Amino acid sequence: MSWINKISSSPVILLVCSYALFVEEVIYGMVAPLTPESPAQIKDEHTISMLYGTYAFGLILATPILGIITDRIGRRQPMVIGAICLLVSSICFCIGTNSTLFFAGRVFEGIGAACSWTAGMALVAEFHLKDRVKAMGFAMLGATIGTILGPAVGGEIGDLFGYRMPYYIAIALLAVNLFLVIFWIPKSKDLLPNSSWNQTFRELWGIVTDKSVVTAAFAVALASAGWSLMEPLFPMHAIRIAQASAATIGMVFTASNLLYAFLAPMVSFVSDHFGIRQTAALGLVLTAIFMPLLALSPTLFQAGAVLCLLSVSYAFTINPTSAELGNAVDRRGSKSYAVAYAVYNLAYSVGMIFVDFYLEFVTDEAHKLELLHILLLMSFLFLLCVPIFLKHKHGHHSSAAPSPDGKSDQSASASASSSNTTATITSSRSDNTSSDQSSADESKSGSRKE
Repeated sequence: MSWINKISSSPVILLVCSYALFVEEVIYGMVAPLTPESPAQIKDEHTISMLYGTYAFGLILATPILGIITDRIGRRQPMVIGAICLLVSSICFCIGTNSTLFFAGRVFEGIGAACSWTAGMALVAEFHLKDRVKAMGFAMLGATIGTILGPAVGGEIGDLFGYRMPYYIAIALLAVNLFLVIFWIPKSKDLLPNSSWNQTFRELWGIVTDKSVVTAAFAVALASAGWSLMEPLFPMHAIRIAQASAATIGMVFTASNLLYAFLAPMVSFVSDHFGIRQTAALGLVLTAIFMPLLALSPTLFQAGAVLCLLSVSYAFTINPTSAELGNAVDRRGSKSYAVAYAVYNLAYSVGMIFVDFYLEFVTDEAHKLELLHILLLMSFLFLLCVPIFLKHKHGHHSSAAPSPDGKSDQSASASASSSNTTATITSSRSDNTSSDQSSADESKSGSRKE
């Protein structure tokens, strides 16, 4: 066994995937504070909002394609492509003297994010069968740290050393990322060697229509919507009640992100003892309870405490359902993890887009709802969705997955074992973290994609 193969069988795989998500999030976070200071002089809100939309376009464009091909060509190639796309994106931002280069950079950034999240999360799922919930949490830890450092790298370092310095740092981080992916991720052979493309598409359709995948993706979309709602509303509320500065608001988001980072073991423990669906339902109920409290918080300290509580509820929803996507693939006797995490990326993006439309509707001239009413409506929606996750279960310990030798782990549910024995085995391959990405994908003052 070569040294690369020895490394690939260790937790280093998890470290490499977490680092890839970290770099993607750092670049994402640094663009926002740097864009108004760019040589292109992009300062109007309409153009900036279009730039965010361009990122989402690249993410949504690439994710379905990656879901199809990653299980055929392996995980390493898409992760290499993702790092290269992020490198091109950083160069476009660094030298961009006009808006055209910025829009091109955002498209490449979205494609790079889709590659990192889809292939990375699939890789985590593939190498972590028994402790998948915990592994997903640790993989997303990299993304969380990236969201914390990204704005600081872009804002503070840009102020101290000039506009281009943060992008030089990003290029250096990407060089390390490329090295780790090329030399520490094993080159994969075709995971579906005996399958035609027709069989691949049939397997893809089977996964995206699997009830477990659809339910988990719905939970991901809800978690994305809940956190994305806080990204614009919390800063506005903090300014209204305490005239909080941008730096202060950033510190509160940093605190909530740090809390999320340390929740992976606790969420894994609860999920193992009570089941993935029940844990996700708990997260949704907690989110519904905590959200309206923001509008009732008269001080910045109380508002920050509410944001931290929402970070806890977010973890209880997103971590186990990210793992459940991989478990659903296992129960089918398949290894097409990339398809499942492409669904993750798309679901996360849908949640963010829904919030954009929702806020535009409730704050337009015809409605102009108060903050409490905006949050109560969303809480009511979350509570309506909770029964969906309690209708049917795969077993008490639904976070368990089949062991590598093909036999069910002793802690796996009875229905999961039954599903394994009846599923048609048509493919093989991949891993997840937080999503693929991505989805990963993936906005973002306190979390991720756009």
